[in-house]
Amino acid sequence: MRRRRSDDQKIMDRAREARRERISGERSRDKSGPFRQSGASQSEEGGRKMVKVIRLNGEVLYLNIFQIEMMEAIPETKIKMMNGDYFLVKDSADSVLEQIRALINGCIIPGGH
Repeated sequence: MRRRRSDDQKIMDRAREARRERISGERSRDKSGPFRQSGASQSEEGGRKMVKVIRLNGEVLYLNIFQIEMMEAIPETKIKMMNGDYFLVKDSADSVLEQIRALINGCIIPGGH
């Protein structure tokens, strides 16, 4: 029973740390998963449904277009996701919409980039 409690505590500690990183926006580049910064507007590692945006602190994010709930154009762009998270980004709402249009056109029109 003692070991079980320790494993549960480790899980809770990891969840707490992930929540802190998400709230503060201080996720390190090596923890950012398979979608790291590249020169392309979509990730090369299979992220065909992702758009590239840049947070206010300069961090590059790739967001799934099917998880975006809404965007709000205040002086910066606020992108709200389906899970309730939101991101403040430097990109304009029009540039994000243009990336989404290009991705959808690439799916509908073969070879249409």
